[in-house]
Amino acid sequence: MFETINHGWGQLIAEHPYKHMIVSLIVMFFLSLGVINIKVENDIRASFSPPNSRASYRIPPETGIAGCNPLCNLNQPFHLISNEIFKMYNSVNNTPSNDLILDFPMSTYKGQNLFVGMNMAGAETSDYLFSSNHSHIKSVKTIILWYFSRADTKSTKDILREKSIELFEHAKNGNYLENVKFEIFGDEIANREMIRGAIEATTLMSIGVLLLIVVVSLSTYRRLRGSGFCSISLIVFVSVLSPFLASAAAFGILTWLGNKVYTIMCVTPFLVLGVGVDDAFILIECWKNSKYIKSKKERISAVLVNIGPSITITSLTNTIAFGIGYATPTPQMSLFCLCTSIALFVDYILVFTFLTPVVYLLTQEDSDTEIHPTFKKELYNLSELRIRKLPLFVEWYADFVTSKKGIFSVAFFLTCIYVISYFGVVTMKSNFEPSKAFPSDSPLANSMDTVRSVFNEFFPINIIVNHPPNITNSTEYGEFNKMVEELESMPESYGKDRTLLWLRHYEEMDRHASKLFSFLGFGSANYIPTLDNLDFFLDKIGYPPTIKVSNENGTTKLDAFQFTIIAKNLAEWSNRAITEEECRHILLKYPQFNATIFDGDAAILDLLLTVKTDLIGSIAVTIACMTVICSFFIHTQMGVAVVALIISSICFTLVGFLSWWGADLDPVTMVDVLLATGFSVDFTAHIAHQYYAKKGSKRDRIAISIHEMSMPMIEAGTSTVLCMLPLIFVPTYAIVAFAKTVFLVVGIGLIHGLFVLPVMIVNVPEKLSIFSSCQKQQTEPLTATTTVTTLTTKSGVTEPFL
Repeated sequence: MFETINHGWGQLIAEHPYKHMIVSLIVMFFLSLGVINIKVENDIRASFSPPNSRASYRIPPETGIAGCNPLCNLNQPFHLISNEIFKMYNSVNNTPSNDLILDFPMSTYKGQNLFVGMNMAGAETSDYLFSSNHSHIKSVKTIILWYFSRADTKSTKDILREKSIELFEHAKNGNYLENVKFEIFGDEIANREMIRGAIEATTLMSIGVLLLIVVVSLSTYRRLRGSGFCSISLIVFVSVLSPFLASAAAFGILTWLGNKVYTIMCVTPFLVLGVGVDDAFILIECWKNSKYIKSKKERISAVLVNIGPSITITSLTNTIAFGIGYATPTPQMSLFCLCTSIALFVDYILVFTFLTPVVYLLTQEDSDTEIHPTFKKELYNLSELRIRKLPLFVEWYADFVTSKKGIFSVAFFLTCIYVISYFGVVTMKSNFEPSKAFPSDSPLANSMDTVRSVFNEFFPINIIVNHPPNITNSTEYGEFNKMVEELESMPESYGKDRTLLWLRHYEEMDRHASKLFSFLGFGSANYIPTLDNLDFFLDKIGYPPTIKVSNENGTTKLDAFQFTIIAKNLAEWSNRAITEEECRHILLKYPQFNATIFDGDAAILDLLLTVKTDLIGSIAVTIACMTVICSFFIHTQMGVAVVALIISSICFTLVGFLSWWGADLDPVTMVDVLLATGFSVDFTAHIAHQYYAKKGSKRDRIAISIHEMSMPMIEAGTSTVLCMLPLIFVPTYAIVAFAKTVFLVVGIGLIHGLFVLPVMIVNVPEKLSIFSSCQKQQTEPLTATTTVTTLTTKSGVTEPFL
């Protein structure tokens, strides 16, 4: 069926080449019009935060607590201390305040513990209390201030962006303050740096395009050197233009559908170009090999019959692999996969409707001879139309892969790379952080290092209690304290001494007040916590926004509040994700309090908990889809099984080598591996399809298959590497990781496709090949008697073609 379709399409192209080209250009033009209204999403949090993550908790508005309040209060210790210090300097004798005793990480203010670990780093302390300022602190290396602003409207976002960038420029200049060096980190600055990285990547990839054009030009000239300079130049131009047209159409389609464009999608046109020229190499190679067919109409049909399945397999598998990547929870990687999937499919169509007509039109026809075949599948198997003398190296290599030496060599090679890959896979860690999205040479990197040092020593886990306990109910209050104690008993927690829970201080004050009233004879000797003194307590501590109360019939009611568990060793996002997940499990054991964690990065952290299972599941689904597609074109069960095994081998080896090359198990790596799974088919399907489509001995079939497909595969891999090579110099993790993946999958794929695959398919035991439709002829030598082609000259004389 596929041969009939490809043959008919070839005939149609030969009859209407210009119509194919014109219609293709018109359709591409209208699809690309959506680019006019393109919108770029440059918000780093929006780019990586799943919209429906269970961890992306938002505080209900009825609680009265603003989203940023648990973090907006982080600077309060600094302001309290600075106010007391200014009072001291403004006093007559520089007398220190009796309300403040400075220490690290816990100071004392008006008798209450004041945690300053989030505002100081590199502090040196002494057991001696310096009387001049009531301080145990000798020196502090870094002061850290945290500012969180609400930016709900375009105007407030613009103001925030403008101020952030202004401070960032001052920080880069280093002359804003005479005796103080300051650094700044913020989302708006990270967004700007992320865009800078995308611009650098696009600029460098333009160099890669030039290198690719050189390879395509040399390859096309080598195959079509008799076609003339103008013809070759036009074929090269169209080969490069088609992927860019497909990419423009993909961006237009996404815009029509109402999607935004993310910065990493700047890679899409170049990726499609690097992959798309593979089809051009195969088409031109097959066109060259069929030059003895003098009728261009029959020649183009024969070419499409021969290469149609190979191109279809690789194009559809790449399209589906990226389509599966669309299910990735991070919006940036999801839309990148969808855009690339659409572009690859459109480019696949353009190979037949645009590039093939151009090749057809730019080739001269011999008008003295036309072909009149009895149409059979065998007729359009170009390798059987005549016997060609193969290069000596191909002959030797065919003998090698069919020998025991080939089997032992493959076994030894696979054992080595599997051992290396295994240790790489088991040591790969789940981790992600914002610095992976912007260039590492950005000044933000220094700010991130400072923040990491703080989070490694002190990290606040903010808990919001939406249904506070009734402290007069001993059972309910006891359950709440039990929940807090479980949180404090986690290995990462510092414990009770550093937990910032205002209820404990209030209870202590309320207990003293109760004792006083009991001593005066106005109360019971048995203490029962109440909220009678809550207004007085809140007034003393300045009515913090993290405690919400209301008044019902003259009685103070506690509506909601926030407390903080101080933890350590959470600079690594993977550790942070695991710890916060453990906290959630504890909180879920006490649903009556409706307590939850507030973390601005919770949605991204949630990804790290499932990225391993998501990756395994995605690879399994992708390989299954690849196998199903291959089964339509490779009509032998063992052939499909071998291809599936090779794809699995490439994926496993790729993940292991990526780990050795410094990659983490994160959403970026997950998408990279998915696209590599699709690419791996490019290095297996071509030779496998050609091998199982031919007749003759195993040795002859593998020799012809390697001779026909090895050079296009090598050229395609080389062009892809050259196109992506400049990306290695972009100092952005996400982009460099993508380039590393491409390099590895090309190298590993070529080795598997040209070495492992041939050895496996020619050495499959006979008893496992009984389902093969062509194995019954496996010992038949490859001869010209398998064709029925005849030629008819203008004089009417019919003679054999071979």
